[in-house]
Amino acid sequence: MNKKLIFNILILSFIFIGTLYSQKPKWVSTEVQNRVAVLENFTAINGPYSPIGHKRANEISQAYPDKFIIITNHCGPLARPYHYNANSLDLRTDEGDSIFNSLGIDTTIMEIENIKKYPGNAVIGSINRSTDPWTIIYDDWESTAKNIMDQPSVVNIYIKPDINFRTRELAVEVEYYYTDDSPAAENYLTVMLLQNEIIGYQTNGIQNPEYLVDKKKNEYRHMHVLRKVISNGGVWGDPITDTKKGSYECRKYTIVLPDSINNVKLDIENLEIAAFISESKDNIYTGYNVVIPPPEDVKTDLSLLDISPYRNNYKFETMRPKFRVTNNYDSLITKFDITYNLATIHYSYDNEVIVEKYDTIITKTETYSGKMIKGASDIIEFPEINQDIFNVSSNYIVQASISNIYRNDSLLVDIDTLNNTTRTAKICMIDTLFSETVLTFENPDTASTIGLLPAHVVMDHSLNSCFGLDNRLCGAKNTKTAVLFLLNSFYGVSSKPGYIVFGKIDCKDNPNKILSYYYAYSDGRESGTPPRIVIDISNDWGKNWDRISEIFCKETGELDESESIYLPTPDEYRFVQVDLSDYLKENVFMRIGCIPGTNGNAVLLDEISLKNAPEESIKEEINLSVYPNPATDILYINNDKLLNEEFEIYDMSGKLIIKDINTTNTINVEQLSTGTYSLKIKDNIFNFIKK
Repeated sequence: MNKKLIFNILILSFIFIGTLYSQKPKWVSTEVQNRVAVLENFTAINGPYSPIGHKRANEISQAYPDKFIIITNHCGPLARPYHYNANSLDLRTDEGDSIFNSLGIDTTIMEIENIKKYPGNAVIGSINRSTDPWTIIYDDWESTAKNIMDQPSVVNIYIKPDINFRTRELAVEVEYYYTDDSPAAENYLTVMLLQNEIIGYQTNGIQNPEYLVDKKKNEYRHMHVLRKVISNGGVWGDPITDTKKGSYECRKYTIVLPDSINNVKLDIENLEIAAFISESKDNIYTGYNVVIPPPEDVKTDLSLLDISPYRNNYKFETMRPKFRVTNNYDSLITKFDITYNLATIHYSYDNEVIVEKYDTIITKTETYSGKMIKGASDIIEFPEINQDIFNVSSNYIVQASISNIYRNDSLLVDIDTLNNTTRTAKICMIDTLFSETVLTFENPDTASTIGLLPAHVVMDHSLNSCFGLDNRLCGAKNTKTAVLFLLNSFYGVSSKPGYIVFGKIDCKDNPNKILSYYYAYSDGRESGTPPRIVIDISNDWGKNWDRISEIFCKETGELDESESIYLPTPDEYRFVQVDLSDYLKENVFMRIGCIPGTNGNAVLLDEISLKNAPEESIKEEINLSVYPNPATDILYINNDKLLNEEFEIYDMSGKLIIKDINTTNTINVEQLSTGTYSLKIKDNIFNFIKK
């Protein structure tokens, strides 16, 4: 053989060997590995039990690191962003709905047995789609996952993502290698885009404290949220036709990420990729997931704090928005924008669901230019907002956010999105009067912001009030709606009040000076302490309040076993009248509220009115009113129905100070020390001050 021929053979051999090498796995293991458990948690932002599922999933993930993948799929009726909390987000996806629709749950028939299966009403999830049906309750997740993790997998998988944080182009390389023959001739590869740290509303977020950002607003960290399926074959994946032992392939997927999906921002600094190989729709063999970290040269962290001089009452006067920005990262900042937005909130129906809408009044952007080193902060002020723009009593929402952060000409990525936005809700009451109007709550705007009147729902009660109850006549006068306060301690609402505020009130044309309302209440067999309905007045635009009436609710009906919320019939409501004659000596603000007890089901308020004459043929509650307040020597009771009733006076620590019989509707309090006390008489409570 001549030397030239030998040389050519060597060259060809080198080329062939090099080609084989390029087809060998770069990252994926070729050794037999155990299966990875993949949890698809079917959840919902309005599901009261959803946070329990999130918590349980996180606990299992921490117990089995790198062996347990969480995919949070917001789906089903309770995932609709119908809740009128401003932080309510639409986290649903078409692909997630397709998976949900394969669970065998009828989404068109709202029957009780189906409602219990809906994501959020029951904590359900699928572990590798390995059970029949796929969904199992959260109590069985760990045992099912552990059984899977103890089994060898016929295939291994690896993900290598790469993202350009400036162009938002994402490239994902997926390698798989079969360590044994697959039972099926064709398998499927599914690659999903997940997002972490989405801050938004979640019903009953208090059940998962680690994810709860703001207890009062129910702001919650939504983690591992399915945002998009990026494999070409859609929700059920791309086919793999060679499933024999030794089969290897590397596939690459490229996508330019949108700024948002369903109006929810897609933060590229909080993305995660999950991929898995399944036998078909069913039986996921194994999976892999990876969080995409931003490169060091684009990282930064700015925090935003609203330091605007808000008043602590309902009079929203001229003010200047002011924000403090702090650089928390070891990176020089030379430029960024702050956008400030002031809007009112109003409500409308969408398929018989109340939807929150914004009407923007002012939007302004200020640009910072300078040098901000780590630990430095600066104050950004906006032009003064004149009080004349507040021309209607409404909920005003002040929102601000940081964007377009630069170091010289380089665009940076904020790695902590929890602290670069602010949202402040402020109620402004214009100087108008409320005399003899009845609040029926039949109109969404009236029911929520009472936009047609100078009155508002002000909720510390964490769920906010609810309206438009079903299609039944649940109101006091054969009407469809009422204000609903949920009481179950599961929601974290114990002792949290919710108020409807009126201002200003003028009763000079109403000789009786009477406030009336209807309530209905059911404990729902929860054995909780009863809720209270209270009425307060204020002479300083809501800065300070004096309590003039407080009653313990009495059960008016039983909870239907087929329902989860007490929906009263009109004849189950009780009628209450409160004499205002000793308090309305001038224009005042007034609020009526519900304060939950330790547990229960629901209280409904309806038909709140200032009236000239009482109604008849109605279950009427005795109202307690005492005066003067503060008192020096004598406290007077205004209701003869309370004569000869036993009364008790407690101090603020709950210690019983006086116990006696009310024989003359006068109580001597001269011997009491200066301070605040509670008078209890016939299930009524009144707080008063002893001077």
